[in-house]
Amino acid sequence: MFQEESFFHPAAFPGMVMDRVRVAGAGLAGLFAALRLAEGGRSVEIVDVKNRIAPSSGPHSEALRDYVGTEALAELRRYGFDLEPFGTIETTVRKSARYENVLRGRAYHLFLRGRDPNTVDQELYRRCLEAGVKFTFGSRWNPGEPIDIAAAGPPSGEFNILGAGFTFSSDGSNLEKHTAFALLDNDVAPGGYLVVTPGIEYHSIYSVSWGELDYDRLLRMTEAGAARPWVREILGSSRRLGRIYGRAFYAPDPIARAEINGVRYIGEAGGFQDAIAGFGFRYAILTGSLAAKSILEGISYHDLLQATFREEFAIASGIREKLNRFTNEDLDRLVESMGPSMSVDQYRHHRAARFL
Repeated sequence: MFQEESFFHPAAFPGMVMDRVRVAGAGLAGLFAALRLAEGGRSVEIVDVKNRIAPSSGPHSEALRDYVGTEALAELRRYGFDLEPFGTIETTVRKSARYENVLRGRAYHLFLRGRDPNTVDQELYRRCLEAGVKFTFGSRWNPGEPIDIAAAGPPSGEFNILGAGFTFSSDGSNLEKHTAFALLDNDVAPGGYLVVTPGIEYHSIYSVSWGELDYDRLLRMTEAGAARPWVREILGSSRRLGRIYGRAFYAPDPIARAEINGVRYIGEAGGFQDAIAGFGFRYAILTGSLAAKSILEGISYHDLLQATFREEFAIASGIREKLNRFTNEDLDRLVESMGPSMSVDQYRHHRAARFL
């Protein structure tokens, strides 16, 4: 852990000439790393194949879990991230084919991703511009070219998590703003779950899968899930809007491959992803901040990662291997074991006991 004031600031040494830091990728991790570097006094350039700032998965609501370990927002604050969520989830309804559990209490913070001014992507972009970060759009980084930080998303052909779904208008829907739904059912999301999360002008419904990596097939599964009576009740008379298409990559031991030939890999470019449930927001912020710290202070990125995450990835990878073998009957037993209702504190203990 570190505090913002611990950063070495080259501006305090006016005679020192520092090379420009180059970042490949203008996603969440790349933007945040660039911002931290620029705030630390370095000249920064971001190279991105896209022609504008936009998440590759499309506009959607993204959740930050608040029931695992330390208080989630406080942790991000320690790494320099001070953007506020637009909302929280206070009621989480988890379903399997036969059972239902209602989790009561703050379980998630919600952030908007997309092209609108109030999204995380655009706010970080604005701050980067104000801090003097140079952007080169429409240019692809090829491994082997001089770069300091790789943040261009999953390596080509290496994604092992897929998200497929769509956004729908808040107008006409019956989704309450502090409630989310999750369906654990291999017929809808093999190895994963279907989720419905609230936004502001639009909400999101999509399946996250470890077992089905073809987008068209997974989208059809999502649409079949959306046709179930309880989901149709949530959708109400809302209108279907944009597409959600997200590819993610987790590595069992991402720290081992985090720095190669002087290039620091952050976020999903390095396999820093939640193997259990696919919540990558935290890893994007933390690895971006740690990569910036390693450059600003001239210390080992590998050592910073090891001190921060310890055995976190090994534990998560072991749990993922078990989840990949779960049948719908296993998922029924899992949700049944939670009972009809529990608090967030109760769930923390239950999750630890069940390795979930």
